[in-house]
Amino acid sequence: MRSMMQAPNGMRPRTSGAAVAARRATPPQAQAQRGRRTAAPRPPRAGPETAPQEPVINVTVTDGDAKIKVACPSGEQLRASLLENKVDLYTVWGKVWQCGGVGQCGTCIVRVDSGAELLSERNETEDRKLKGKPEDWRLACQTIVGDGENSGSVSISVKPQK
Repeated sequence: MRSMMQAPNGMRPRTSGAAVAARRATPPQAQAQRGRRTAAPRPPRAGPETAPQEPVINVTVTDGDAKIKVACPSGEQLRASLLENKVDLYTVWGKVWQCGGVGQCGTCIVRVDSGAELLSERNETEDRKLKGKPEDWRLACQTIVGDGENSGSVSISVKPQK
């Protein structure tokens, strides 16, 4: 004799999708009242195990009409932070001819709109590649954001035009 819980083919009957969705949407308190175990939320850890906050430079990137906010760790290369955050740094030709961040092509040019004091000084490679260009233009691959200890805000524009 078959049990009432078995389907004619000997399998358990399927639970409807609505029943599963209702169970998933039930708040944890209601599930606990029905005898289901729920994990209690853990309080945030405090004390010596908590890592100190690393200094961050908040970079606002202007790309045409779009503004993108990127949090760059202080002391990191600007190009690496921008690419890691999926900022479109290069023009169409720059994507093909870019040198990989060694300062040989000049395709990662950015214009510093504000916060230049939080960036590294221009080096010889930049002076050579940006000869005749405005002083506020930098190569992202040669620019270090912050000094590893400071925080602040910088505003840049990618793909500047003369």
